[in-house]
Amino acid sequence: MNSSKIFLQDLFIIAVNESLPSVCMPKYLSNIDASKGLCVIGAGKASVDMAKTMYEYFGDKCYGTVVTRHGYTTEKNIGTIKILTAGHPIPDKDSQAAGKEILALAQDTPEDIPVIFLISGGGSALMSLPIDEVTFDEKMQLNKFLLGCGASIDEINGVRQQLSKVKGGKLLQAIKGKSHTLIISDVVGDDPKIIASGPTVENSTTGAQALSTLVKYGWQPISSVEKALLQTNTNKVKNIDTQANRHKLSIMANARQSIDKVIASIDLSKWQIHVINYDEVGDANEVAKQHAALALAAYESGQKTLLFSGGELTVTLAKNAGQGGPNQQYMLALAIALNGAKGICALACDTDGIDGSEDIAGAYIDETTLARAQEKALQPEQFLASNDSYNFFKPLNDLIITGPTHTNVNDFRAIMIDPFEG
Repeated sequence: MNSSKIFLQDLFIIAVNESLPSVCMPKYLSNIDASKGLCVIGAGKASVDMAKTMYEYFGDKCYGTVVTRHGYTTEKNIGTIKILTAGHPIPDKDSQAAGKEILALAQDTPEDIPVIFLISGGGSALMSLPIDEVTFDEKMQLNKFLLGCGASIDEINGVRQQLSKVKGGKLLQAIKGKSHTLIISDVVGDDPKIIASGPTVENSTTGAQALSTLVKYGWQPISSVEKALLQTNTNKVKNIDTQANRHKLSIMANARQSIDKVIASIDLSKWQIHVINYDEVGDANEVAKQHAALALAAYESGQKTLLFSGGELTVTLAKNAGQGGPNQQYMLALAIALNGAKGICALACDTDGIDGSEDIAGAYIDETTLARAQEKALQPEQFLASNDSYNFFKPLNDLIITGPTHTNVNDFRAIMIDPFEG
């Protein structure tokens, strides 16, 4: 493995480690009153490690249930905290069962027992309990459409909230006593209404807005879903925080903190640092072109430069889309835009270790990427058009594989420009 690839991978590991529950959680636990016990409810890719941190701190004073992605753990419990697994990014029957069990736990928790909600990316799919007017199969069909139509995560979760019994503040509405929501943010802007579809935050969208989103992206209406959205337009969750300090919420980790930790680890006497955007959004192909232009300009400046960005990019899937995720798509588009430019290499990965629906964190490129692809008769433009970036990078051995990281603060992208290597 070349030194540039190792360097960029090491920076990615630093970004991930900064957002691990064992690192970011402890300072938020010291003021929690566990004298009468604590009910722990969690959903997301980080929920198991969040639950472990809770149990290490409070021991048997806490009990409850958390749900994470299939394959993330073989454990059935952490002390007195039960572990469930479910489907992600597409909900499955286990997601529905988890939603039912968690909602019942929230409803049954006595008023004098505080509830600690552990929320992280992926929680929306992992805890899926549709309203009575919509079947689970209809909800799954809708989720598949939303994930492939190019909609932003804000838009996707806005629809999900309207059709759920637990999202958009409805889970919080079910409890009787006090609560504290602890969040590892995987969304641009850290809006708690969007993270895991905001199970403990009042929903600010309407059914009409959700329907408008579906129409915008060419959804073919399902009558029951359309009817339900029009009905929910007048059924917003209200007044879930009527008592001062009854419900607290803390964002414990996000992309900005992770990128800043990476920058703090770099010798600034050797590198120029530029954060393009902590919260980058947009189409992966278009953003890659913009970043390529910035990288080429940095090369022309004659200074060793590192460009960083966070956020979450989207991909509009082709009809017969191949394999890959937004970070792999971005990297392929970046390689094409750079066209073998000397002295530039880059890495883009999802901090949860899963780029899209593949068990791949992301990919790496350098000035040799297109030449090596040509040697293997790989046509980059064809792979880009068919959203098959995984099968482009796999034969080049440039996929980044970490396995589940048990956290999620969105994407990490780094472009290294070294004019002295060109």
